[in-house]
Amino acid sequence: MRSYHWPPLLPVLALVLMPFLPFVNTTGLWLGLPRMMVWGAFWCLMFTPALLLSERLLRGREDES
Repeated sequence: MRSYHWPPLLPVLALVLMPFLPFVNTTGLWLGLPRMMVWGAFWCLMFTPALLLSERLLRGREDES
């Protein structure tokens, strides 16, 4: 796997594992919303910086060539 593939893996893993994480899949509220909703929204928003980092790593790799 190339270095620019790694940054988006963290949000993907967080979203895939969301139903299996005991501190997320319980009753209770974070910021007045269900925990799973906050967790999912946060990691969906984290896709943007992860993809930006991937793009910058890819462009840096192209500039070297």
